[in-house]
Amino acid sequence: MDTTQKIVKNIFSLFVGNLVSAILALILSIYIARFLGDVLFGRYSFVVTFVALFSYFLDLGYETLIIRDVAKDKSKASCYLSNIISMRTVISVFIFTMIFLFVNILDFPENVKILIYLFGFSQIIISLTNVFRVTFRAFEKMEYEAGVSIFSNIVRCSLGLLMLFLGYGLIGISLIFLYSAIIEFIISFLICEKKFVRTKSQFDLNFFKDTIKTALPIFAVGIFGLIYVKIDTIMLAFMVGEAVVGWYNAAYTIILGFSPIPQLFMMALLPFMSYTYVKSRDSLRDVYEKSFKFLMVFGLPITVGIFLLADKFVILFYGEEFLNSVTVLRILSWDILLKFLYLCTWFVLISANKQKNLAIIAGGGAFLNIMLNLFLIPKYSLVGAAIATIITEAIILLLYLYLTFVNDLKISIKKIFIKPLVACTAMTIFIYFFSNQNLYLLIIVSAIIYFGIFFVLKGFSKDEIILIKNLIKKQE
Repeated sequence: MDTTQKIVKNIFSLFVGNLVSAILALILSIYIARFLGDVLFGRYSFVVTFVALFSYFLDLGYETLIIRDVAKDKSKASCYLSNIISMRTVISVFIFTMIFLFVNILDFPENVKILIYLFGFSQIIISLTNVFRVTFRAFEKMEYEAGVSIFSNIVRCSLGLLMLFLGYGLIGISLIFLYSAIIEFIISFLICEKKFVRTKSQFDLNFFKDTIKTALPIFAVGIFGLIYVKIDTIMLAFMVGEAVVGWYNAAYTIILGFSPIPQLFMMALLPFMSYTYVKSRDSLRDVYEKSFKFLMVFGLPITVGIFLLADKFVILFYGEEFLNSVTVLRILSWDILLKFLYLCTWFVLISANKQKNLAIIAGGGAFLNIMLNLFLIPKYSLVGAAIATIITEAIILLLYLYLTFVNDLKISIKKIFIKPLVACTAMTIFIYFFSNQNLYLLIIVSAIIYFGIFFVLKGFSKDEIILIKNLIKKQE
């Protein structure tokens, strides 16, 4: 299998696996909101976000490091996997202790404490599972990750819906999350042991001395990014209330459903880009330009479509109880395009070893987002939180692009934008005049108009069309 075929296979595997997983997660989230209402959905969103902020400290940047370093030298796999599993096991005890102390010092209600403990256990198990998942990526065998992800999400969604129908509420949901996390861990462990590398009981201090300086900046980028994505939920919960958190996260859940697309697309390319950077800066720039173009071509119509049809999406997914989410969804729709573009640029800069610069930018972004939330939430509530998110991510994207310019990775962004913008304008005009039609019909016809005009304008080059054809042929 040549390099192009391997990249296409991995992108397709990750895309399908995570598309199915994202759809199942969205379905479960929608039914949690519908069955439990805005207040309990707000509580659920707060708990999940609260736990996520703590559990991210389990990573310390090593997941990306596994992909980048093991992809270059497969002989490092056993050392990386064994040491990182041991490290996470130790840190897990510390993290859970911190969660326990935090919720008790703040005197959270008992029902919230129980939810936090259960979701906390789930996140610890998931963090251990992720070490095996990224090992699959480092070996460029993403089909294993896709298969495990689909299976575990089918279990989580089906049993979660059963808990809701039987009336077990959030406690039942949290137990299902824990159960599915355990299943995913066991399956991933067995596949890794049999197909790739066996784990050992190993904790080598020299390994961490050699790698921690590289891993920590990657971790800093991730934790700062998590802060400016998640901190609004925490601040809304303390400053406004659970119902508002429910409305806000109902909108954000729809937006986050598209996040796996750029992340998985670029993650599949990361091993190749890391190798390419060492061999040829021009080749890396070419991969970056094509990736940026693909993600922008697909991100722009999704963003504009959700912006224009936000009310229809909210009513379809959540019902009229969540109409307060419409304005927020319109604002946050621009997060899709921004995330498509800045994640693309982020991965390219990671492959070029610019993680320290990224950490500084992400830290500034986290600080800016907190300040904006402190100023905007008291005045504009959930709308203010949404505005803070978009401002922060727009500034971060501009700074990331500046980094590519000064590191000889500049691409022609203006040239890339023109044809998709023309096609999207035609799509916008159609939606504006026919917005009262059936939502599904609007989506189908809008997509046909956008991509039809884009291809008439020859938006993709011959090389890019060949790549798309290879993707299609590979799956036939």
